[in-house]
Amino acid sequence: MDYAVIDVGSNTMRLCIYRVEDGKISTMIRQKEVAGLAGYIKNKQLAQEGIRKACSILDDFRQIAERFVDVRDICVFATASLRGIANQQEVLDTIQLETGLRPQVLLGDEEAQLSLTGALHFSHCTDGIMIDIGGASTEVVSFKNGEPVRVGSVPIGCLSLYADFVGRVIPTDRERKKIKKEIRTQFSKHLNWDKSDNHKLMLAVGGTARAAHKLSRELFVGLHDASSIDVGHVRKILRMLENNTDNIFMAVCRQIPERTHTITTGLMILQEAIKRYGCEHLVVSDYGVREGYLIGCVLNGNAH
Repeated sequence: MDYAVIDVGSNTMRLCIYRVEDGKISTMIRQKEVAGLAGYIKNKQLAQEGIRKACSILDDFRQIAERFVDVRDICVFATASLRGIANQQEVLDTIQLETGLRPQVLLGDEEAQLSLTGALHFSHCTDGIMIDIGGASTEVVSFKNGEPVRVGSVPIGCLSLYADFVGRVIPTDRERKKIKKEIRTQFSKHLNWDKSDNHKLMLAVGGTARAAHKLSRELFVGLHDASSIDVGHVRKILRMLENNTDNIFMAVCRQIPERTHTITTGLMILQEAIKRYGCEHLVVSDYGVREGYLIGCVLNGNAH
């Protein structure tokens, strides 16, 4: 049977159509649009322009999905894009009126656990820490024997940090110091775990992790695993961005042009997590919260 899952993220919105046969999940279609909804949040409210953009993209996605699945098999969820806004009910009502779709808004811990479910379903990892860096939130889960041990959600992401602290495209030295301080403050506040709990393996999901993997393969000559990054490469890429080296911006333009403005803030979050939890191996997953939502909510009948 085929299902359509739409993810209303803070930075990007994505449509995935999956085929589920004999317990096996395969992706038939992937489509994304950069919406940047976190940039439309003012005074904890999503502005009308942001609501219109979300509705326009969702309506386009609905029309695409209806070519392949029944409208009842289109499931929509939202993360930090709609989670913390004061006008959430108005936004959900408007989206439903304009598109016929009503997103299910996930709590931070729900998003974190679903990200882990999706990543581990397609991975051989059993013990470690998972991080999912989004546009306006970062989910972190420590896991052992494939089961979550500690779950946390931090209300910062690559786009929200950029919107709050960066004046132009590339952060200045002063802006980077403020960003680093904010990341450490928020991690300490929301992930007050025992720092002795080091995790050698980090399983990273989301756009920032995939972007880091692409840049690593582009910039560093040598053998590259299909899904892993040398943890030292994250720090090296950040230094290249800080120093405005020519080759880093050519690599960004070639590999991840849509993330030119958010790659620095996203990598700063990733680097802080690597240091904080003593990670030595970094594995990047192409799967995460959307697949987890399919498995944990849609197939189990818990999707709205």
